[in-house]
Amino acid sequence: MTLKKRDGKVIILANQKGGVGKTTTTSMICNIITTPTFNKKVLLIDWDLQRNSTILAGKTYGTNFPQSVMKSAFEGDLRNGIVSLNENFDFIAGEKDTRIFSDNLVEMYPKGSKNYIYNRTFYFKKLLDEIRYNYDYVFIDVPPSTDLKVDNLMVCADYTVIVQETQPFSYEGSVDIVFEYLATLAEDFGSEVNFEVAGVLPVLLQTQSTLHGKIVQKTYDKFGRQFTFSTNIKNYQRLQLYAENGIEVIDYHDRRVFAVFADVFTELEERIKLFDAEGGIPDDYIYKPMYLIDNKLTKLAKKMNLDMFIPEDYKN
Repeated sequence: MTLKKRDGKVIILANQKGGVGKTTTTSMICNIITTPTFNKKVLLIDWDLQRNSTILAGKTYGTNFPQSVMKSAFEGDLRNGIVSLNENFDFIAGEKDTRIFSDNLVEMYPKGSKNYIYNRTFYFKKLLDEIRYNYDYVFIDVPPSTDLKVDNLMVCADYTVIVQETQPFSYEGSVDIVFEYLATLAEDFGSEVNFEVAGVLPVLLQTQSTLHGKIVQKTYDKFGRQFTFSTNIKNYQRLQLYAENGIEVIDYHDRRVFAVFADVFTELEERIKLFDAEGGIPDDYIYKPMYLIDNKLTKLAKKMNLDMFIPEDYKN
């Protein structure tokens, strides 16, 4: 059977600081857009040594993962690690010790061998290119570091979203990753890397915090208002419960969380379309929320089909 060729856009949510919410955001987006409402075919690859997206997927879908992404990568075929969570959602699990990935690449392509720097850096991209067009989107959950392993992942990206907790250190991490790390990758490999920064996404926002408000304003000033997501992710308690029990929809509060991430994805898609059509984000661009307005569900949000996340005990 020949699979339908899809766009295969590779998306990475990143920051050099850990604990900013990028794994939660990545996982929530993937779960939401694979529902019948969005009907996207998605692959999520967990490269973070903490394996939080793998643990969350296991709890949510009651699934075990027999093979990690690192093992599959060194077998030369990522398909060996794919597990289907639902009709639209495929997953490749992480493992704790991903640090040896870089060591293995150095052994495979020793210093002085032909094109050794390029071969080390683009090893994973060659494998991903073999399967990416089976999907509308491929999301990669990356660790908060800038080593050879992360280089391998970032050169795969079509778009990056800088996930920024509204705290000073996270803001500095956003500045560093955009103006130093990503800029250096682009300078080192030129046309071989084609990622765009889709924007900076403020997370864990406390609307009553003066400090958080100042950080958001600094983000506007540094990156431009149009490059800062209009959708902000607050510190919802339900996200902590999902980490403990898996993702589920029981009441209005869960639907509100889903609505926020639906807006995040819809804004991301708008931004991608603007890059594709116009080569960038216009100065006057501001996303108009479609799913959650003034912390209330819109008609569109109420129509979202989230049946797959409703526990059996709550369906009757």
